[in-house]
Amino acid sequence: MAQEMTPTKTSLVTTDDCEDEDIQQRRFCAKNSMDRFGDDLCGHILSYLSLEDRFDCECVSKQFQRTVFESVVDITLHDPYVKRSRTDINDMQMLATIGHKCPHIHTIDCRRINKRNQKQLRKVLAIFRDNLRHIYCNLNRNTDKLWPKFGPMVTRIDRISLNTRQSLTHCHRLSRLRVHTLCDVFDDTFNELFVKNLQRIEFSYNKSDDKQLLSAFVAQNQTLRSVTIIDHKYEPHESWTEMGEQLSRLPQLRDLTLDVKLMDGQNSLNESLRAIGLKCWQLKRLSLTLGVYFRRLNNQSLDSLRFYCRLKRLDLTITAAIDDVFLDPLKLCHRLKHLTLNSWQMNEKLFVNCDKQWPRLQYLLITTNAITREGLDNISRLPALQTLVIKCWHFNKNLNDNVCQELSLRLMLSLARVWIISQDYQRCRHW
Repeated sequence: MAQEMTPTKTSLVTTDDCEDEDIQQRRFCAKNSMDRFGDDLCGHILSYLSLEDRFDCECVSKQFQRTVFESVVDITLHDPYVKRSRTDINDMQMLATIGHKCPHIHTIDCRRINKRNQKQLRKVLAIFRDNLRHIYCNLNRNTDKLWPKFGPMVTRIDRISLNTRQSLTHCHRLSRLRVHTLCDVFDDTFNELFVKNLQRIEFSYNKSDDKQLLSAFVAQNQTLRSVTIIDHKYEPHESWTEMGEQLSRLPQLRDLTLDVKLMDGQNSLNESLRAIGLKCWQLKRLSLTLGVYFRRLNNQSLDSLRFYCRLKRLDLTITAAIDDVFLDPLKLCHRLKHLTLNSWQMNEKLFVNCDKQWPRLQYLLITTNAITREGLDNISRLPALQTLVIKCWHFNKNLNDNVCQELSLRLMLSLARVWIISQDYQRCRHW
């Protein structure tokens, strides 16, 4: 259908100085030009574009030229981007153009630049150095000489190569760090700690000497808000108990992620979680990925969740066999707003009276082997649920499209999105 055009009204009054012509032109711009939105609104709309798309839109109008780059405050440099820009990292012409057109860039993420191209990082940082306040990078031999000058701007590090950890002494504002083990942040004699007052840390806890290192690290980083520990080895009971005691000394801890392997039958995780739950009153987000030797978890592994009544988000992934009562402690987390459950075995009694157990739950994602209509009926009673995602290999025979649509209609008043994904259907159904 053709778009209806509204003619522009103009004045019929004539004057000697042709003022009516100027009035007509101004009225035309006011009704049909992008200028009527103002630079603030135009800049906000353009802020959703990628950097490449902004260059394409620059020629649309003078208003676009004024506003298209105003909201660019950070840039991520990586090899595919350099390749798409039809330039090599050795040729600084494209980056110099970006630096000229985007004068407000204060954050550079160069963690994706490979070692071969990192030799040119000094030239890259020099282009943006006027307003530069944050650098996200990796430490390696090719960048060692940079940090006496640019180290105070480094706030995130994802990887530290061998024999480069001494460069950490120049990174006084470092707030987020990812390392293989805690040994990477100590000197060779383990007497000096190179990083202090971090906010986020991710490391592997799988060496016998981590006990002493973790104690020294926690003492100098009481500001930690987020801790991620990844362990793909089966540590003894005492190791995890000590880890829980050390983490419980972090008064500002708000986000904890544990990806661990436990020995069959041991209950060290429960003891670790108890120590953390009793002392870390600020903890709001907990993510657990649990595996076990011989593939069976102790039934009491999650009993300490009764001390986590303040949790707002819980992500739980279980890669081992469990009993029907294993997940029952989840019912005690009454303040949850976001819950993710990934386990092939799941007793649907867990969702009986779930409207009373989780009255604030807004997001629920379930990944399991099978689910029944009764389970969906119980879930549909959650009063605050807005997003429901169910992934399962098999639906019960009495569960079909009509039942799923009925569930969506029942929750329509509060539920914004429903996804039900089944291997049986070989596709995703959403409402």
